[in-house]
Amino acid sequence: MKKRLVATCLLTVLSCVLVLTGCSVKKAENGNDTTTDFKELDKIEHIEQVPDAFKTIVENNIFEGITAFETKLLKTEVCSADEKNKTVMQKVEMMDTYGKALADYTVSSEDAYHITTLTATSDGGFLFVLGFQDYAYERGGWASDKEFASRIIKCGKDGKLQFDIPLEWVEGAALKFCFEKDGKFYFFGTIETPETKNQGVHSYTDIYMCVLNESGVVIEIKSIAGSDFDSLTAAELADEGFILSVNSQSDDGDFSGSNSKGYPVDWVITVNDELEITEKKIESGRQYSDTKIGEKEGRPIYKSDDLLKGFDAGTPTAFIDYGDFYLIVSENITGQYENTPPMVNSIWCYTETVYSGYDENGNLIFRTAVDSSPDYDAMEQSYLKT
Repeated sequence: MKKRLVATCLLTVLSCVLVLTGCSVKKAENGNDTTTDFKELDKIEHIEQVPDAFKTIVENNIFEGITAFETKLLKTEVCSADEKNKTVMQKVEMMDTYGKALADYTVSSEDAYHITTLTATSDGGFLFVLGFQDYAYERGGWASDKEFASRIIKCGKDGKLQFDIPLEWVEGAALKFCFEKDGKFYFFGTIETPETKNQGVHSYTDIYMCVLNESGVVIEIKSIAGSDFDSLTAAELADEGFILSVNSQSDDGDFSGSNSKGYPVDWVITVNDELEITEKKIESGRQYSDTKIGEKEGRPIYKSDDLLKGFDAGTPTAFIDYGDFYLIVSENITGQYENTPPMVNSIWCYTETVYSGYDENGNLIFRTAVDSSPDYDAMEQSYLKT
């Protein structure tokens, strides 16, 4: 478990290095840095006083890693891990927009399962996916050597379980996006084509779609597919169904006529509430990195929203609306860890979680930050022992 956690941290940090604030650092084969751009690696300037209602939130960095909705926030936590037995205990916590705990649910599983697709539901409760993610064991074999099933779990506003639905042989990536509409839950994602899937190899993929009723009963499963790699980049709720941004290398099936010749082609596909395709266009849709980070007056807020244009405090991770003002939570890279292990092909960077408050006209009214860097010293020691 320790090695897998370290590897996950490394991937996360590398993602930060390449995406968050422009810190681009590579190593040559001899371990020396080849490119370094630290021009944006300054800590943010603290502006005005933090309102009393947010002081505890900032001091404890409660909003780091939250998933924000209009009136609720959801957050996950790994409570414990058993490396020997390859099990893990994870928790989902629901809180209000001022960080007050409202409910939580704890679930135990094998360590190949990860909590994803957090969703605040209209009844005041929450839903999440316990998604399977295959990996190779250190001493041979794969987590998928035995049967697996990602699970869709729904809890009420008191945190009590309402349903726990397993989907056999479905990995978590197939359930990446969730929408609640007219008493049903719609899921969209990318699944490796069962007929051509090879263990340990990233096999051909299709677009996976699934609908559950309010009781958790699966009422529809469909796919959008060709014979090559077809991946879902983004899914959005629309007036007449759902808009899917797709990247496809297929030139047959649902992607006939793309003339892809095995190269990626962007599609925008609309499906109705019955998951039937109503429109297809060869054009670019929403980008993979343009994720939803909150809601305002019933509409989703994406990273590309006009409200965030000119934002200068790292990468936004959450948008929380308070009516007469709003809060943007972001992650900002502040520097480079001095003792990155020589066998690691990236530089570990220090980070801070930034809290920026704006009035309804978009004027910055306060800003502060708290260190959010991982314990790199411990990571270094763990990595060197492997």
